[in-house]
Parts: sequence; structure tokens; C-alpha cells
Amino acid sequence: MTELQSMSNVGLKKLNDPRGHLRQRVLLVGGILVYIACFQWMYVHWLYPTFGYSGFDYNPPRVAYLALAWILSVLPSLWMPMAIARPSQLAYWVLYLVAIIPSAFVPFYAGLDNPSEIAIVVVVLVVGFAITGLSYSFPLLKLPTAILRRAHFWQGFALLAGALAVAVIVAFRGQLQISSFADVYDVRSAADDVMEGNRLNYALMWLSGAIDPFMMGWGLYHKRPLLFLAGAMGQLLVYSSLGTKGSVISILFVLAIYLLVRGTRFPVALKLMGGVVGLLAALLMASVFVSDEQESLLWIALSVIFMRTFAINGLMTAWYYNFFQINPQTHLSHLNGVNLFIPYRYANPVGIEVGSYYSGFATTDANGHFWATDGLASFGLPGILLVSVFCALVFWILDSAARRHDPKLAALVISYAAYNLANIGIFTTFLSGGLGLLILLLYFMPGERSGVSASSRVLPTAVRSTA
Repeated sequence: MTELQSMSNVGLKKLNDPRGHLRQRVLLVGGILVYIACFQWMYVHWLYPTFGYSGFDYNPPRVAYLALAWILSVLPSLWMPMAIARPSQLAYWVLYLVAIIPSAFVPFYAGLDNPSEIAIVVVVLVVGFAITGLSYSFPLLKLPTAILRRAHFWQGFALLAGALAVAVIVAFRGQLQISSFADVYDVRSAADDVMEGNRLNYALMWLSGAIDPFMMGWGLYHKRPLLFLAGAMGQLLVYSSLGTKGSVISILFVLAIYLLVRGTRFPVALKLMGGVVGLLAALLMASVFVSDEQESLLWIALSVIFMRTFAINGLMTAWYYNFFQINPQTHLSHLNGVNLFIPYRYANPVGIEVGSYYSGFATTDANGHFWATDGLASFGLPGILLVSVFCALVFWILDSAARRHDPKLAALVISYAAYNLANIGIFTTFLSGGLGLLILLLYFMPGERSGVSASSRVLPTAVRSTA
């Protein structure tokens, strides 16, 4: 037996070793516990003193409610996928870390509602999250094979990307600028004037949510640096037009996901938890040295990562639940199309209504995860369960469209859409945010080597076999 064969057999034994799977699961649960501890320390010692005026208040709940928040936060780690067997599992992980866990703690701290009510909200959220994960219990759809030559696909892709970029450049000619994060609100105000009365926002959202991330992900996977650079330049074009911080952050986000999914020595889940915990720990230590100067690079990094990435969704859960307890629910009338049949009862978009109510500023847009913006806003607590079913359906369709591709490639190209899913409504993400376009691109893109699990019971069977 050759040395290579011997090493291969050792690797197979490790993959099929139940004790190895148990050790990995224990490590994952331990990583989640450390993440929660870092999150709480960050909230109490930095976020509350710095952004308490923005709604991040600190009302310590009773020990029983705090223990419940810990238990409900850790519970999903028992079924979370250890590997990326389907691309939507990346989105599932993002939702867990930046929506579910923050929503288990921040509403208690914010103190807008009785803790007993908040406890029910958190329980329903975790149940909804579990319902979303049920999509991995079903075999993928056997969609008809799209007959499209590789050259034709890329020609069509280039035509679409070029047309959208030209439309943006022509519309914003003379006012494109790369500004600091502190000045983005001036850029956004000017952009509102340009986009008033037209559909240019679709071009911008499709570029930033689908076209550019697709190029960056495909370029990294296939080691085509020029294509990655083209996607990154496209995101900078969106930033210089619209002033959206996310379009710039997406470049680093896609790079981070690439480093996460490449290689097979360690399960993706453990690498993800190690990276997140390491990032939070490093920033927590750095926060000791941050000055009061809000334009410093360190302060901006802390606010973007601590507040805007990891904590804001918890506050949105508190705001949306409280707001629609005392105001009429939308019954999905906040969506274009639905409002033709169900009248929308507010003067402004739902995010503006909620944001202005709690911030006191008329232009504050309270974007949040879809369980808040589409679930709580539409039907209250039952809405969380309903929108979870819809999300499971979207994940199932996405994974079915990507079944002919390596899940690492598919996860890379949808990585920024996964991030958007945790920050805006699922219907907005699917239609104007680019997720629907990405599903079409994955379906029509000529097939490559596929590792997508087409079988049912990806959780836990298929994941264990690939961890």
C-alpha cells in the first residue's frame, strides 16, 4: 500500500468515526457558548454605553429569562450543519449568528415589552428557525436541464452586467464619489434625487446583490483575479452612487467566505465559529483603546461589526414586535403587488414608520431580518412561522437550481445575498435584492462538478458524511 493510499484510508476512518463527529459537535457548541459570552460583554460594555441613545438600552432581565435566552441561543447548535452540503446552508448559518442569537438577548435588554412576552417571541423565533431548516429534510427538485452553451451564458451575463453598469454611470454622471463612511448620508440624499420617479434602484440592487457578488465568487473559486476585480469595482461603483456601506463590506465578506469554504481539513462550521469568535475577541480588546473620535478607522470598524452586523437585528426584533403590538399589522400590504388587493395603511414604507417612531428622526429606515419585516409586521407571532415556511421553500428552490454545481461555488456566489437576507425582507431580497436573479444564474450556468446533496435528510445524515 502506498503512503498516499494509507493517508486516504486514515482520512476515511476519521470521516466515519462517530466519536470524531461527537467531538466536532461538542467543539461547535463550545464555540457558540464563547460567541454568546463575547456578544453579551460587547453589548454591556461597549454597545450600550456608545449607542444607548439609539435604542440599545440595558435593562438586565431576571436570571430565569437570561437562562432561557442562553438555552434557546445554544439549542440550534445541536442541529446546525457542520459542512456546506447545500449552498443555502451558508445563509442558514448567517441567520443563526446575526439574527437568532441577537434576538434572544437584545429584546430583553431593550425593555420595550414585558419579559414574559419577549420570552414567547424568542421561543417562536427559534421554532421558526427550525422550520426553515426543515428544507434540508426534502430531496431536491429534479429540474429540467437548461440547454445553454457556456459561451452563450457568459455573453448574456456580460450584456446584462454591462447594461446595468452603464445605466448607473449615465444616471450618476458628474456626482460619482468615493466618500468616507461618515459622509455616506450626503451621498444617499443626492442619490434619492437622481432615482426619484424611475426604476434605477433595481439596477443598483441587482448589481450589488447579484451581478457583482457572482463575479467575485466565481473569480475566487476559479482563481480568475480579473473577474474578482471586476466584481469589486462594480461594488465600488454602487458605493460611489448610492453610499451603501454594504456594497464595500461585501468585498471583504466574499473574501472571508472564500477562505472559509476552501479546503477540507476542518469542518466549515468550526472554521466559521473560530473566525467569528476570533474577530469579536480581537475587537473587544481593541475597543479599550478606541477614542471618542467617530471618524477614526477603529471606531468605524467597531460600529459596523458590533452594532450594524451583530446587534442590530436583535433591536429590530424588539422594535417590530413592540410597534405592531400597538399599531395595525400590514398583512403583507407593504409589498408591491399585494398592496393592489390589501390597502397599505401607512404613509411611509414600513421601515421608515418603525425607524422614525423609535429614533425620533423622520428619515430613519429600520431595516431588519425577514422574521421582523415580513413576519412580525404582517401577522405578528404567527407571521414568524408563516414566513419561515416561505424561507424554507426559497432555500429548497435555490439548492435545487444549484444542484449541478459545487456547493462551495454556489455558496460563494450567493454569499452576499445571504448577508442581505439577514438585513432586509425575504420578498425584497428575492425580487429586487438579487436572490431570485442568482437562482436563475445558477440554473442556467453550464454545469460543473457538483457536490450538492440532492437527497433528503441533509440534517444530520448528509452533513455528517461530509463533515
